[in-house]
Amino acid sequence: MAIQSRKSPDRGKVRERLAVLAYVKVHGVAPAAQRFGLDRKTVRTWRDRYRAHGEAGLVPRYPTRRPRRIPEETVALIAHARTECRYGACRARLWLIRVHERRVATKTITRICEDLGLPPLRRVKRRRGPRQLTLFEKPYPGDSVQVDVKVVKLAGTKAYQYTALDDCTRLRVLRLYRRQNQVASLEFFEEVRKAFPFPIRQLQNDNGSEFPLAFSLSVQEAGIRRRYIRPRRPQQNGKVERSHRIDNEEFWGRHECAGFEEAAQAVRDWEQVYNYLRFSIALHGRTPAEKPAAVLPAA
Repeated sequence: MAIQSRKSPDRGKVRERLAVLAYVKVHGVAPAAQRFGLDRKTVRTWRDRYRAHGEAGLVPRYPTRRPRRIPEETVALIAHARTECRYGACRARLWLIRVHERRVATKTITRICEDLGLPPLRRVKRRRGPRQLTLFEKPYPGDSVQVDVKVVKLAGTKAYQYTALDDCTRLRVLRLYRRQNQVASLEFFEEVRKAFPFPIRQLQNDNGSEFPLAFSLSVQEAGIRRRYIRPRRPQQNGKVERSHRIDNEEFWGRHECAGFEEAAQAVRDWEQVYNYLRFSIALHGRTPAEKPAAVLPAA
């Protein structure tokens, strides 16, 4: 029978009850109940079931899974987080705590999604490449700002999303340009200096043609160090690269813009959402805008 299988989850329970009944056979029901800390009625029930059905009668009859005690309102919120917000269990848990002040364990959220028949989120296929570098974080805002350019398809043409991300806080500056060239890079550099609420001490980017000598000289004139990442090593700009994947999943994959001007404004709006509303697991549930207060000394 299933009880004899080593993989049976009830095998241990049956063994314990057999030990109790062995004691009953020698000493009786009352001493066994006192010896094992059980109710006499329980011991008699096990004895009678064993006599009638053998070991199969000692299989626990209580349900292997208790009824869920999570309120239906919370279940509906979890369903919304998975279907509408496309949140995994960890992000859904943070969302429930911060937005709705409800605490639900990650495993419980996963189980509820399975009960509701909600499919798991699709995992992004990652290209095979060099070994992942050791992750680190700069101690102060402005110690290193990663800059990169993302090509996006827009109304049958290409547009270029320039992104600057602070290594410490994950604060970002996003701008959309029609061209990827020196003029756009210099304009974006000035936008970054105005947008970040702290001074920039180092700028880090690849050696693409959009960042020529004139761009490097402008950075140096502003008193900012310039650091190039190694060729074919995008993982050295890993934080800004990861943020571009978030853009694909949560912005460009969900919005359709009729033209460039509409898209440029939508990118600015998404920048505000990312910095002030979207909590980050890497920041332990805080938003990028909340991180500077945790690392900068009080004024």
